[in-house]
Amino acid sequence: MKVIQALARYFPDKCGGIQVNLKELLLELQLDDLEIKIAAASTGSAKASTYKYDNIEVYRYPVFPTPKKEPNHGQFPHGKFEDFAQWLSQQKADVYHQHHWEAACGLPHLRLAKELGMATVMTIHYPLPICQRTTMMLHGQKVCDGKIDAIRCSQCTDTLSKQLPEAMVNTFSHLPLSILSRLPLPTSAYLPNSVDNGNLGRFVRPLVVPGYVAARKSSLLEMAKFCDRIIAVCDWLYQALLINGIPEDKLVLSRHGIAYTKQEQPLTPKFKLANEPLKVVFLGRWDQYKGIDILVKAVRDLPGDSPIELVIHGIAQDEKYRRQVLKLVDQDPRIRIEKQLSREEIPQALANYDILAVPSQWLETGPLVVLEAHALSLPVLGSDLGGIAELVRHGVDGWLVPANDSKAWTEALRQLATDINLVNQLRQGIQKIRTVSMQATDLANIYSSL
Repeated sequence: MKVIQALARYFPDKCGGIQVNLKELLLELQLDDLEIKIAAASTGSAKASTYKYDNIEVYRYPVFPTPKKEPNHGQFPHGKFEDFAQWLSQQKADVYHQHHWEAACGLPHLRLAKELGMATVMTIHYPLPICQRTTMMLHGQKVCDGKIDAIRCSQCTDTLSKQLPEAMVNTFSHLPLSILSRLPLPTSAYLPNSVDNGNLGRFVRPLVVPGYVAARKSSLLEMAKFCDRIIAVCDWLYQALLINGIPEDKLVLSRHGIAYTKQEQPLTPKFKLANEPLKVVFLGRWDQYKGIDILVKAVRDLPGDSPIELVIHGIAQDEKYRRQVLKLVDQDPRIRIEKQLSREEIPQALANYDILAVPSQWLETGPLVVLEAHALSLPVLGSDLGGIAELVRHGVDGWLVPANDSKAWTEALRQLATDINLVNQLRQGIQKIRTVSMQATDLANIYSSL
């Protein structure tokens, strides 16, 4: 069976959890006698290239010029799409499996695969296909059910839309995509306009955002039309797809797995001793939605003699946000900023801590780092949101806290730092975690069934 895996980017480019998981997944799938090729966009490049990565052929198709982020998901084929089309038509593959939903890897790519007679699979790894704000947090404050509605989503994403009559917002949602795609928008309409510094963008947004919301709903239904199976990687995402009209017989819930388990790791779990401080670690991007500032504020609000150490291993992304967090740290000796860890360094590093903090301010679909921590018998202190709340059992193998309540985070850290037995009890509550080989079995079964 020949399978094409399609993405918007791939190694050796800078990549995230989608590519990390797929890289490990493909090593398992190759054991099932699948012939696998990768098609990944090369945005900004006018020429195609081919190379091998982990002994798998990678075709980098050109996307030139760089397309606008909106309208969503590439309803219009990007420049040089014909290169991708020619390559895909030559492959004679059995299955086409897409992992991104954006201009460089979106609706035209999926549609073409179906027209060529391939069985089609789409994995939804993130909220982007559903949420105009991308966080699944209604007005940035509370969890949203994900139902795409032109008026509600426009008002959530754009503050000026709240001041317009609902009938006007609804009218804007019917603007043709051919017009929307030409209107100037200096910054991405994905973001709330509190981060949009352009005056032009601020006044254009109420005109275009309703149309972008409508385009998102339309493209989601088109996805269902051209897909044989749609894989949701967490339960909240599965439910959000259902509520938007995705047929249940096309939906599959298949969670991420990781490539190692605590049984396979030779590392000895660290148990907290009475005379030691609580050692807390954060791994993740410098991004406001990762909530590092909430964690730092929580530690700063603890009494100065609290037995606690926080180490932040940040991944470069938002330099302005990183500087804001450093200002919050203000040379507090209990908080250290350390280097970004490589994938190979993570297991050994995690083994040196008592608990992993995951203070995300949006609905994660994983994250993989929770599984990586549990694989090393490390409990998780996490936001009571999305995928984190699906993976962490409060009081059993971790501790869940209201996401944006820094006082609640302070109290949780105080309790964990002063109750000698609590962290060790949470360690003992960790059960066998889901592995990438289990995930690969799910995927092989889906391919076979198609």
